Amino acid sequence: MRTPKTAALLFLAALAVAGQQPGGVFTAEQSAAGRVAYEKTCGRCHTLTLMGRQGNPDERPPVSSLSEADQKFLAQFGGGRVPPLAGKVFLERWGSKTAAQLVARFQEARFSFAEAGLKDDEDIVRITAYVLEVNGARPGSQALTRGSAFVVNSAVHQAGEGSR
Repeated sequence: MRTPKTAALLFLAALAVAGQQPGGVFTAEQSAAGRVAYEKTCGRCHTLTLMGRQGNPDERPPVSSLSEADQKFLAQFGGGRVPPLAGKVFLERWGSKTAAQLVARFQEARFSFAEAGLKDDEDIVRITAYVLEVNGARPGSQALTRGSAFVVNSAVHQAGEGSR
């Protein structure tokens, strides 16, 4: 039998737990592996800073160092311009969408990643974790999955910053 005082304490404890920020939405291991995969694949076009390409000669890696297929892709789509995967512009576009939608978009975009070493579809999930971390989300004990339904901004804003 619960006393009113015990019931009140249980209620307050439940409110405290419910009000806590959720833990990280990916693991540090996922993000670290995602960085390696990103640098071999997405980083070729989106740059190693994740800030995309504006056609500037100082962007890294230089377009001239990319494979013929990558150079053709860059010339064909946007004249060498590639959208950022970090920062304000990225968050304006993807912040209101779910992590699952972002994973699905990255999956669609992997046009020549096999040549660069992206052999495991889970690398797409890992790359997504890395992109989230660069945008300010923090790792935790919960692994990111293809079906993760949290909204991107909720993980980024939870971290206290919009982007690096």
